[in-house]
This record gives sequence, C-alpha cells and structure tokens, in this order.
Amino acid sequence: MGKITALCVSGRRQEPKYEVAEVLFSCGGIEGDSHRGVTEREVSLLRREDIRSAEEEAGFPFPPGALAENIIAEGLPEELPVGTILALGEKVHLKVIEKGKKPGEPHSYDYRGWCLLPVSGYFLSVVEGG
Repeated sequence: MGKITALCVSGRRQEPKYEVAEVLFSCGGIEGDSHRGVTEREVSLLRREDIRSAEEEAGFPFPPGALAENIIAEGLPEELPVGTILALGEKVHLKVIEKGKKPGEPHSYDYRGWCLLPVSGYFLSVVEGG
C-alpha cells in the first residue's frame, strides 16, 4: 500500500506546481490546477522512489511540484498497469490511463533540465472525486 507524501497544484500551465495541504478531486482533475479539464491526463503522479533516484543522479533536491507532478506517492509498485484504480482514502478513486508520454511527444516543462513525467510519471483520470 502506498502513501501520499505531497499534493501539488499550479494555477497556470508551464509554471512549477507548489505543495498544498489538501486538494479537491472532481470530474476533470484537481480543483484549482491548470490541467483540470484540459486533457484526459487530469492528474499526474510520480513515485517518491523515482524522484529520490533522480535527485541522487542530479546532485540536488527537487522540491514538491518542481517536476509538474500533482501527487508524490511512496511505496507504490514500480509498474502500475493502465486501468489500475488507486484509492486515496475512502472516497477518491483515480484510474491509471497512461505511463509517461509517447516518444517524440513534447513536454513543455522541466526543472533545472530535469523532467521525469515523460518517462516515469503516471497520468490518471478521476473516477470518483472528493
């Protein structure tokens, strides 16, 4: 079972997300996040383990949200198959719709030259909000 270590949002696209204490998941994504309702990739998730590995390689830390992720989770399996339903508490259910991005698909944001979402990030849709 995994554990959420950070929730992050941004009011504008192509800007770093910032950590918040709580969010409201609803149809289309996270209330107040710039990606809500824009594409089927409503919510983004990075595993803390993948971030930690990149931090070691980079030699500097990545603040929560710096890699454009909405959720940082620890203790999840290395691979989450498309279609997997993740439960966040008792109410919220998110469905894995894609891992990373298709080769050649642009990614418009990086942090100090680093971007993990296109390779090891997960994109989720909101099945049940709260």
